[in-house]
Amino acid sequence: MPTGTRWAHQPGVTLIGDAAHLMPPVGEGANQAMLDAAELAAELATNPADPDSAIRTYEEAMFTRIHPISEMSARVQAMMLSPTAADDIVRFFTPGPTEPAPAVGGP
Repeated sequence: MPTGTRWAHQPGVTLIGDAAHLMPPVGEGANQAMLDAAELAAELATNPADPDSAIRTYEEAMFTRIHPISEMSARVQAMMLSPTAADDIVRFFTPGPTEPAPAVGGP
């Protein structure tokens, strides 16, 4: 599914993992699928008398959480498949200059 895909809520039904937010295989899909399952289970446990409300709460949180992760995964995939992938990956994992630590204490 394209980044930002949402669906109209259907009472008593939802999606998790790749069914809800298919991502390129760059390391985040499985993490997000497990988090989906944990968050949905927590919502259902918190509100067992109203599973539809729990599902709506889960879906809204998931849509918000997954959007930037999905965009980042797409950027990483594009980087890894580019003609300059080797150089791009080295730059990606090479730490840049760091700011000096602030002085501790007073004058």
